[in-house]
Amino acid sequence: MIIDIIHQALVAHEFSKVHENDTTGFYVRENGTAIRFAVLHRLDNLMKPGDLNAIINYSAPVAFTADPAFKKNCDLICIHHLDKLAEFKNHEEQIFEIEEDPHFYKKYVLYYSDTEMEAIKGLDFANLNELISDKTQFDVYKNEPTAATKYSAAAKIFIKLPFLALQIKKVELVPLRLQIGEAVAEADLTKTYETIQKHGKINIEDLIKELITDELANFKN
Repeated sequence: MIIDIIHQALVAHEFSKVHENDTTGFYVRENGTAIRFAVLHRLDNLMKPGDLNAIINYSAPVAFTADPAFKKNCDLICIHHLDKLAEFKNHEEQIFEIEEDPHFYKKYVLYYSDTEMEAIKGLDFANLNELISDKTQFDVYKNEPTAATKYSAAAKIFIKLPFLALQIKKVELVPLRLQIGEAVAEADLTKTYETIQKHGKINIEDLIKELITDELANFKN
């Protein structure tokens, strides 16, 4: 399922699939003279970066290998399954070795667990793109980033694949003056705020005196 979601993400970013085999899909995006390639590969077993490069080079279509831009401007997206996320610690060095390898392609290893896949079951990339911009769910994720939720799975995709464009929701901004006024009123500090506005730019001593006078008046009441 994760392969399908990343395929949808690539298509949404104007990539077209031009070739595929049992484990790998080859994509290209052309915009005038600019060209960018992407390879979506199911990485069943972690391996040395050199071996991975050799596999992709061997299976790439001639139209790709004949283009000088292929090895210089290609994202290799590897999808790797873990039974449980806790297994990541056992494979962390191997994954980082692949991602940090400077040869041929810019590499990303998107690892996922059964629990994460269950969390986003039935969702597509459009759903995840909408989900990632939900501020409420982001707040929940921020408090529990290790919990396997729909949002955590979506966040991992966008974090691991930084070339994906986030869907930004435009909102009407509330003037800061009004926000401050509401916050002050909620804290029952309207009079204090008005005093600060009155004296804040004039004389700090007058400001302090009036604040003390107001406070003493409150005690008397």
